[in-house]
Amino acid sequence: MYPKDLFRRVAKSTIARAAAICVLSLAPFCVPIHSLANDAAEGKRIWMEKAQCVECHGWAGDGRGSFHSPGKAPSLRESALTRDQIRMTIQCGRPGTPMPRFDRFAYTDKRCYDMTASDLGDKTPDQATTSLQAYEIDALADYIAFVLKGSGPATREECRAYFKSEAAGGCDLYPEQQG
Repeated sequence: MYPKDLFRRVAKSTIARAAAICVLSLAPFCVPIHSLANDAAEGKRIWMEKAQCVECHGWAGDGRGSFHSPGKAPSLRESALTRDQIRMTIQCGRPGTPMPRFDRFAYTDKRCYDMTASDLGDKTPDQATTSLQAYEIDALADYIAFVLKGSGPATREECRAYFKSEAAGGCDLYPEQQG
């Protein structure tokens, strides 16, 4: 066997083994990066338009909601919640708080915190004005967990990018990005 043929055979074998490892044991780590980016971009759209998270959490997710906000929402930029906990919060709301549930079937069975509406009574989160599908909840959770969470204080550049304008009202209130 020629060295070139041996190399091809070893290379094919190595690629096949790597693919098998990816499929069998490391599947969560083998998700294409572009898939996560697409989900986060869709999550941002849902954040801004459909779920109207901006009303309570602010455009930057820093808890500075609009003046229509029922109260100061937590900063999602400083959140210690995992992605799965964020997803559950979107789906089920937060019992006893103004955070609504976006799953229209939440608390009809035990999918949310292993409780039903009868278990929670008056602590049952309100239904959001718009329901989200499971894939929309996933995309929104990805946006919060992988874009907002841990991103530090909002900057003037983020504000301008969010509002797509150099003259975006109020962006001068934020500090310029460092570094």
